[in-house]
Amino acid sequence: MPEPIPETHLMIVHPQYVGPILTGQKLIEARLGTTRRAPYNKVHPGDTVYIKPTSQPVAAKAIVHRVDQYEGLDHKDIDRLKEIYNNRVLGDDRFWDAKADATYATFITLNKVTLLNDERFVPEELLQPSRNAWRILSTLRQQTKAA
Repeated sequence: MPEPIPETHLMIVHPQYVGPILTGQKLIEARLGTTRRAPYNKVHPGDTVYIKPTSQPVAAKAIVHRVDQYEGLDHKDIDRLKEIYNNRVLGDDRFWDAKADATYATFITLNKVTLLNDERFVPEELLQPSRNAWRILSTLRQQTKAA
C-alpha cells in the first residue's frame, strides 16, 4: 500500500497543555470518543499539525511521529490505555473519567514542535471558525471546491 500524502491539520487544545507540548513534557495528544471522527484514521506519521489553544491564536507547529489507534474499547480498555499513555498524555483524572465511555482512541506522538509567533504562515482555511476540535486542510479545501 502506498504511503499517504502528508496532510496538514489543526488541533484545538486546552491552553494549559501548550507549555508542556512546547517543552516536550507532553509528548502525545490523546483523542478519545464514541465515533470515528477525526483524527481517527485521518492523521499519519509525517503530517503537520498546528496547535491552537482554545480561543487563542495558533501557538505551535509539530510533525506527527507516530499514531496509535484503538477501536471497540470498553471501560477496562480505557483504564489500560491510561496506564500505558498517561505519563506522556498528562491527562488528569477528570480527563480520563470523561473519556470512560469512549470506543475509539487515537494517540498522536508529536515531534519537532516549534513555537509560532505569527499566524500568517498557517493555512487560512484552518483558521476559519468551527466547532471541530480537529480540522484537516485537504478536507476543508475539498468542501470549498464543492461549494
